[in-house]
Amino acid sequence: MNVFFDVDHTLVLPTAEANLLRPGAREAMQTIKAAGHGVYVWSAGGKAYVEKVVEIHGLLEWVDGCFDKDPRVQPLPDFIIDDDWYLVEKYGGHCVAQYKVVDENDAAFAETLARLAELGHL
Repeated sequence: MNVFFDVDHTLVLPTAEANLLRPGAREAMQTIKAAGHGVYVWSAGGKAYVEKVVEIHGLLEWVDGCFDKDPRVQPLPDFIIDDDWYLVEKYGGHCVAQYKVVDENDAAFAETLARLAELGHL
């Protein structure tokens, strides 16, 4: 299965100074990858932006590809993790609340992993 993570307000909190990785992101990618799934990251901000975010946060070892958010992307997403409910409805996946403030107790990715387990993918 190809699992796609959105960047802004899903994977990271973008600020004027930097972007901050959402709690549980690294663990979620590790768990999904360990279950044999492909892990991809995409954003309307473009491929170069995605690559920068993945590199800055040390996620390269779990990410199989970085993409612009394009409906013709290959491989096609089987499950997306996004803060945009419309895209989750379109592609299938799990909608997370927007990550708009630093919150060490944020459990969005734990909920995502629980949803994947419910569906029999973990």
